[in-house]
Amino acid sequence: MIDERLDTATLLRHALDAIQGARDVEAVRLLKTVLEREPDNLHAQYLLAIQHAQLGLFERAEERLRALLTVVPEFVVARFQLAQLLVMRGTAKDAREWLQPVLVQADPLGAYARGLLTAAEGDRDGACATIEAALRLPQPVPVLAEDMRRLCGLLRDSAAA
Repeated sequence: MIDERLDTATLLRHALDAIQGARDVEAVRLLKTVLEREPDNLHAQYLLAIQHAQLGLFERAEERLRALLTVVPEFVVARFQLAQLLVMRGTAKDAREWLQPVLVQADPLGAYARGLLTAAEGDRDGACATIEAALRLPQPVPVLAEDMRRLCGLLRDSAAA
């Protein structure tokens, strides 16, 4: 049960703790509470979309990310996450559109975007090489780096199968 006296910032901190602790159901519950109080809270909308993807609720995740990006199209990490979801679902053409502003970045996110696009084009080895090079850079978002390590593992497993 959620303590009704907690403010939004505290609920978001608890949600982030739950996400980092892989307590996905708890994170979703906390994020939904934030959005009941503040439906326009973009941070909570983004985190809930990512949690939906984590739980395998890909259609919900895609829907939430698209809605968020209609409001904030410059939200680069959300663009990347939507493109990643689309690549994993096999809709590479749409992913390319969302990745365009991210591809030119010189940081790890830009390299990850280029790796995703390479994977979408069917070059799994090239994708992993690009992603692994990006993983050697300083990582501003460690959770994303771990996600990219998993993606390379999936790409390698699917190539071996």
